Amino acid sequence: MKPTTLKHFLANKLFWDSEQQVLWLDARKVLPKVGVLGLVNWDQMMLSAEPIPAYPAGLDILNWSVHSDLRFWLQQIPAWVVESCRLFPSHQLALLHYAGRYPQMLELLDHSPMLAWQLIKAPLTEVQRVNLFQAKRTEMVAQLGWPGKAETVKFLRNLRLRAVNADLLQHVEICLLDEKRLDALQSLPRINSMALSLAARFPELIGRRLHQSLARLPCRPMQCQAMIALLEDVYRLADAIGDEDVTQKIGECRYLVEVEQLYQAQLQQTCPKWSAPGLVLTEQPTQLIDEKDWYALSQMQNQAWWLEYGQSNIELWAWMFEQQVVGVLLEKRGERKVLRLRQANNQLASVSLQTQVELWLVD
Repeated sequence: MKPTTLKHFLANKLFWDSEQQVLWLDARKVLPKVGVLGLVNWDQMMLSAEPIPAYPAGLDILNWSVHSDLRFWLQQIPAWVVESCRLFPSHQLALLHYAGRYPQMLELLDHSPMLAWQLIKAPLTEVQRVNLFQAKRTEMVAQLGWPGKAETVKFLRNLRLRAVNADLLQHVEICLLDEKRLDALQSLPRINSMALSLAARFPELIGRRLHQSLARLPCRPMQCQAMIALLEDVYRLADAIGDEDVTQKIGECRYLVEVEQLYQAQLQQTCPKWSAPGLVLTEQPTQLIDEKDWYALSQMQNQAWWLEYGQSNIELWAWMFEQQVVGVLLEKRGERKVLRLRQANNQLASVSLQTQVELWLVD
């Protein structure tokens, strides 16, 4: 059963017991190991002396669609607590219960939600976690496998993530375990997902004007992906044309739109004589063989496809999808692997296009 289908099914198996003030989840049909799970209300989480249950880590109830039974349970919990726990892809219920039971965890969730979540994820007992509440923050992060110093604590406190996925978690690890990155990030008053992603992937840009500007903007994970793809495009083309000042040029940009303008200027400088594209595409994927077709698609999409022309085991395919030009660069070593996928105007692929490409590759 797909995750979305499973969530929808389980959401309909919730029952709010108003007398006992318990939200019951009947997961016996699809998750027999979970069985019937009782979630006590917020008051009982705060006041009960019973040990905190070993909740199923992957049960992200806070991200399910809210109907009446779930709403009765949620409305008793402070909204900011729900939102903070909802950031994370796992261990939501344990994090919520610990925040209700222990004021120290509630404070940690408020000031450093990533640290609070990692503390819940760690293979510790409830007693061990409670003991860590009494320790210094530097000792706590050291117990979790991170550098036990003030810079680590400040970095985690300054994180401002609106959602956490596998990519962002990897970026957090990269920045925490690299002393140069960690030290360079100390100057930022807040680190959102774009500032974090840029620091992890392009450390040479840390602290520059673009980085400081991105750190102040609201953003979502998809914007991070678009930013990384754009910067990779710029660096790839700059390397091909021998532009040694590209980092300085990117760093002086204030917004990503200026980086896009820089990229388009590089395209024009590399191919100053753009000819009208003679490439005719249909909804049927077509492999581009001639170099002129690679240049034509590059012009149509504002993407420097021609840089990979002639490389062994590399294929470029193009077609029309929802009235937009699609280009996909494949590496063919046994199974075909997508190296780069773009829609019109050098945009990343939509979910529907990604699905179509996945189905096409398995045909």
